[in-house]
Amino acid sequence: MKKFDEELAELHRQLNEMALLANAMVQLTTSAVKDRRLKIQEELREKETSLDRMQMDIDHEAVRMLTVFGPVATALRDLLVVTHVTSQLERMGDQCLNVSDAIAMMSADPQTHPMPAKLQQMAELVCRIVDNALDAYFRKDAEKAKTTRTQDDLVDALNDQVMKELFTDDVLREVLAGARDIADAVAQVLIGRHLERIADQATNICKEVVFLVEGEDVRHRKLSS
Repeated sequence: MKKFDEELAELHRQLNEMALLANAMVQLTTSAVKDRRLKIQEELREKETSLDRMQMDIDHEAVRMLTVFGPVATALRDLLVVTHVTSQLERMGDQCLNVSDAIAMMSADPQTHPMPAKLQQMAELVCRIVDNALDAYFRKDAEKAKTTRTQDDLVDALNDQVMKELFTDDVLREVLAGARDIADAVAQVLIGRHLERIADQATNICKEVVFLVEGEDVRHRKLSS
């Protein structure tokens, strides 16, 4: 199986390039959440196009290797996980674009109306989760994957706090009275939702790490079980 091992190593190299690109998109998106003056949409779209192409190339190669070599056991899990990880990375790229589009919807002056602090905190946390999830995958570190997975709850909690702060009873009364435009608030809700999805996709990669290393499928299992 020397030939298989060589081709698998090359496939992992390509996947590493894709992961670096997706991670760069998440970092760029985080920077834009922290500073709305940054113009990132064009750069993100270019990167997302490359990300899509990488996914197709890697997935096609993985299918070819499955057909040619017929791997079993650990080798089979490795190839299957590669295709699952490319899917999560591609979706991360889509969500980064969604965040940038939502930021572009905001009309308030970014200097006098910066992004809410909790949204900025949420973006930074998501960025760390993605970085840790990818590190766990390439190091095949199941324990780090399990620890990183628990941080998704923190992202969910922050998102809930953002929602509560944006739509207080006073704000809703002003909206119903026609005294407030909630376009920016809606955009911020969307940003929070898309950031939450990026964290979910990183969490899915963590689950794949556990499957790869321990052979246990935890994709639909809660952390408490």
